[in-house]
Amino acid sequence: MPSPPPPTTQSWTLHPATRKSWMREILALLTVLVAANIFVNAWQSWHDFRAADRQAAEQLTAQTSLVARLIEDRLRDLDAMMSATQTLIDEGKASNEALVNLTQTLQLSLGDTLIAVFDANGRMLAASRANARDEIPGFDAIFAQVRATPAARLWLPVVWGNRGAMVVAARHIGQNGRLDAVTIHLVPLEQHLLDNAKLIPGTALLLRDNAQRIVARYPEVEGLAVGQRLTDDVNARAGPIKGTFYALWLRDHTERLVAQQRIGLGSNTTYWTLDLGYAIGTFRDSLWTSLYLNLAGAALLLAMLAGGFILIGRQTELNARVQRYASTVSTIVGNMPTPVAVVDMKSQRILLGNDALLAVFGALADKGQPFAQLFVDEAHWTRMQAESANEPAPFQTRSGIRHMLVHCTRLPGLAEKSDGDPLLVVLTDITHQHLLLKQLQTDADFDPLTGLANRRYFEKAAAQAVEHARRHHSPLSVLALDLDFFKRVNDTWGHAVGDRVLKVASHVFEAALREDDLAARIGGEEFAAILLDTPEAQARRVAERIRQALQDTPIPLDTGETLSQTCSIGIACYDEAETRLDATLKRADEALYAAKHAGRNRVQLWGEAS
Repeated sequence: MPSPPPPTTQSWTLHPATRKSWMREILALLTVLVAANIFVNAWQSWHDFRAADRQAAEQLTAQTSLVARLIEDRLRDLDAMMSATQTLIDEGKASNEALVNLTQTLQLSLGDTLIAVFDANGRMLAASRANARDEIPGFDAIFAQVRATPAARLWLPVVWGNRGAMVVAARHIGQNGRLDAVTIHLVPLEQHLLDNAKLIPGTALLLRDNAQRIVARYPEVEGLAVGQRLTDDVNARAGPIKGTFYALWLRDHTERLVAQQRIGLGSNTTYWTLDLGYAIGTFRDSLWTSLYLNLAGAALLLAMLAGGFILIGRQTELNARVQRYASTVSTIVGNMPTPVAVVDMKSQRILLGNDALLAVFGALADKGQPFAQLFVDEAHWTRMQAESANEPAPFQTRSGIRHMLVHCTRLPGLAEKSDGDPLLVVLTDITHQHLLLKQLQTDADFDPLTGLANRRYFEKAAAQAVEHARRHHSPLSVLALDLDFFKRVNDTWGHAVGDRVLKVASHVFEAALREDDLAARIGGEEFAAILLDTPEAQARRVAERIRQALQDTPIPLDTGETLSQTCSIGIACYDEAETRLDATLKRADEALYAAKHAGRNRVQLWGEAS
């Protein structure tokens, strides 16, 4: 966030001092400096217009080389990863754990890469993710192409999630000289493509393979998708230096200065082409803007000179005003025991603070400092200026985070236009009361044993989820979960072990959900979850993941033994015609009972045959 401008006035102080006038002595010098400034700016503008194109071309060429090197570095890391995978297969060590460790080793460079190893028949032997085969876009076609093509590697740009990715598949030939495995590496190429590359605003990047398919693009442009084959839609002409050209990109109707570089992929026939372009307006329009600003600056400087002569005549009056303002504010602020500040609303900086303010906040509350930085979240200060705030806000004090009420009073009668827009801010510390209220709210909304939301909070969240689903016409799913034979756990091992099972199940339940989802304990061993923007198929996968994770999680007992717990889960989807989530939860309960009747430890979708 950019720093706010400096205060518009210097008259706010508790200890004002009248200074000797210096303007008359230096006005003549200022006149000479202004004339010199106008001459230098005019010469600089003329020189910049001549050199702009060439400088932009040289900078673009250097930046293209930098981006190409970044891509080549990632390709080298990918080659190392693929070689390591081949070595693991040769040594018979290609396990899930080994592939996970390999992806984590190169995660900073290659991002969240997926590695999978399949036998010659397409059966997955090992993978860095459990559902790797399902995550690989167009797996069957890729696998068939690798088997049929004797080439060393297959490079295929695809869309993975919401970003572009690269599938690199390779054959593995066993000691008998036959194909015995296929490795597939799915690399999120766009995830860290421009890390450490500071691109100029307006820069566009296009990375194509030798088949003219898009590998990566920046920024995203409508009509340009990863994997799409490009047609010739640019009209090019020579640029200011070798290796550059001007092109009109018809897809966004922007003329750019483009530098092009080829990146080899290990063979003469396989390569990528990198196009990096600056919008012409990026470096030409700014020159015109600079010229206009220079003219405006020159006019402003001349006006300031004229104003300086006027200010000399008013200096005595201004000094008297400063003394009057300072005396008034000193009386108000200096005698208050609570933290008090005078803040300029235009610059958002502190004009004046009392000793109590400095004692609480230290150097952060010095004169001229941005007032917003006293808040833990600067957005609180923005909201308080827009509307009346009756709730406390968290402040970062010398003794830690404190919650304070903020009382603001404008002081329009004490300021002229040159003095800004002063605001009197009084802070009242209510941290103790705030913590008590927060604890009461937590006790009311969350289950003390598991830490999950309780039924009361679940019902409030359900109303918000329904509003979200109806407003955005998005899918909404509900899970109803019940621990199988939980009464037997309490009867056999006691309620202490039962509580331990509930805690473990709650942790597994919540860990399997996204941050935007809500898990709640609504009964003894009964749980429920709200899955926002989640259709039936995805909800089933989430439920299966919860069921499998709980089944595979051993629960230690005090005797040294372990206990295994299973669960049954019912799934139902919200109908937009309904105004509440009660009917959806009831359908999920019905599906839950159907899962129990079908043998427990299973997932059942409402309306689906058991």
